Amino acid sequence: MTRVGHQTGFSLLEMLITIIVLASGLLAIGSMYGAILNANTLSKQRSEAVVLAEKKLEELRGQSYATLVSATDTVTAASSSGSSANYQRSWSVATASGGLAYKDVGVTVTWTDNKNQSQNIVLSTRISNVSATPVTIP
Repeated sequence: MTRVGHQTGFSLLEMLITIIVLASGLLAIGSMYGAILNANTLSKQRSEAVVLAEKKLEELRGQSYATLVSATDTVTAASSSGSSANYQRSWSVATASGGLAYKDVGVTVTWTDNKNQSQNIVLSTRISNVSATPVTIP
């Protein structure tokens, strides 16, 4: 008499399917890792560019109204990770039309990212020709 028993354990086919599913999942995670690193690097570079533009705007706000002129400079900023990028920083100063006492100031920071594509950040503000006078409280 032949007795059919209940088998326990995994078959070879089940193991192969499991290995294929796990391998494809690991490959997907591995391919996303590179994209995440590139996005992280670009984010750091954008943050550095914004800081450089804000610093220049603050420098221009500190100058006297009459000395505000357009110009360009090159800045190398080291990031916290140790990598650095060369940033081209330019600013334009335009006197407002209609006799208004302010100037439109724009700062553009341009750099080349890891994929060799040009990136830029633009910040703008208005600087008035009003001199601050100290207020005394009696």
